[in-house]
Amino acid sequence: MVAIKDILASNTNLSTALPSSPTAVFVGGTNGIGLGALKAFTNHTTTLSPTIYIVGRSVTSLNTLITSLSALNPSATFIPIQAKDLTLVKDAAAAAAEIASKIEKLDLLIMSPGFVSLHRENTPEGFDTTQAIRFYSRMHFLTTLTPALRKSPSPRVVSVLAGGQEGELFPDDLLLEKNYSLIKAAGQATSLMTLFFEAYKNQPGNEKISLVHLYPGAVGGTGLTIRGLPGFVQFLVNWTVVPLMKLIGQTPKESGERVLYAATSGKFRRAQAGEASEGAELEKGTDGKAGSGVFLVQGDSSVLTENKVLKKYKDEGKADFVYKHTLEQYERLGV
Repeated sequence: MVAIKDILASNTNLSTALPSSPTAVFVGGTNGIGLGALKAFTNHTTTLSPTIYIVGRSVTSLNTLITSLSALNPSATFIPIQAKDLTLVKDAAAAAAEIASKIEKLDLLIMSPGFVSLHRENTPEGFDTTQAIRFYSRMHFLTTLTPALRKSPSPRVVSVLAGGQEGELFPDDLLLEKNYSLIKAAGQATSLMTLFFEAYKNQPGNEKISLVHLYPGAVGGTGLTIRGLPGFVQFLVNWTVVPLMKLIGQTPKESGERVLYAATSGKFRRAQAGEASEGAELEKGTDGKAGSGVFLVQGDSSVLTENKVLKKYKDEGKADFVYKHTLEQYERLGV
């Protein structure tokens, strides 16, 4: 566990961790943990003149948010990017392409959109809504913005989902047309994310890019709406589980600070070829090696290497399988 005082000490010293005039993209930064991370980044970069792209559904809401953020950091430039529905990969692709057309380099990409659904909801593109927003849309932002990430001296990517909690993968049913349940959807999306990262880090040109799959744990104040849940059950959740999360969980503010820590601390940078990582302050990646590129960060900012499920799928070559499948889905959609 990393104490919050140490998190804040790192975050308040970003002038030494980031280049001047850093560029950041926040996908899902309009509420909850993502908003907490966005506010933390805004607060801690007042001397750096950052450019911050915020992806959201409503331009009006984005502009209202930007007004409040500008008061926190007058040196920052905020750019709203509309994506009306991130359960549609084509909407994500359009937003990502708009950002790519505006930037030279990208230092931070932080993604956190998602929701929970009791039943499979089919999108017009053939995905389940939860899998689309948790995985396919997020990874399209990543692949589209890769050229800009490669131009950063120390590019970082953080996807807030459930790193370290990887679940069963259904290789013959990755779209979960036959095997959907709330638990299976969560477990598979988590495995898809980590396995995609594993293959992505090995692509030529990605040697500098550091990838964090972060599991925030219990966070109070973000609500817990489960689509498809009967009204009286949702009522019980609102009056029992939600208050309990507030009682035992982190606040969105603390969680956001911890996301920013994972995105900026030198401990999560990618070790470069020939670098002696032994003794260096680098966290271990999923392969147990310091600075190896994919980090499973927990809610208390500790790091896991891998679990039995992840090791099994890596040994079976499922990382390349998932990577290929994902790009094939984008090709199918023409994005």
